[in-house]
Amino acid sequence: MSFFVKLGFAPSERDKKLKTLVDNSYPSVRVVGRGTVKIDAKEVRKTDEFKQARDKARMVVKP
Repeated sequence: MSFFVKLGFAPSERDKKLKTLVDNSYPSVRVVGRGTVKIDAKEVRKTDEFKQARDKARMVVKP
């Protein structure tokens, strides 16, 4: 770990991985503040992954 990373002036490997993750996720993802992530809910609801999870949840709570 370099001197500047220890002081917080340069990104660590973890920081670089998180940036890559955010950059490769939804277009509306924004990081605001310290650890706060905002995303457009409409965009998430349109994905196939969300639709499948919603259907599974319906089956669990269905009377």
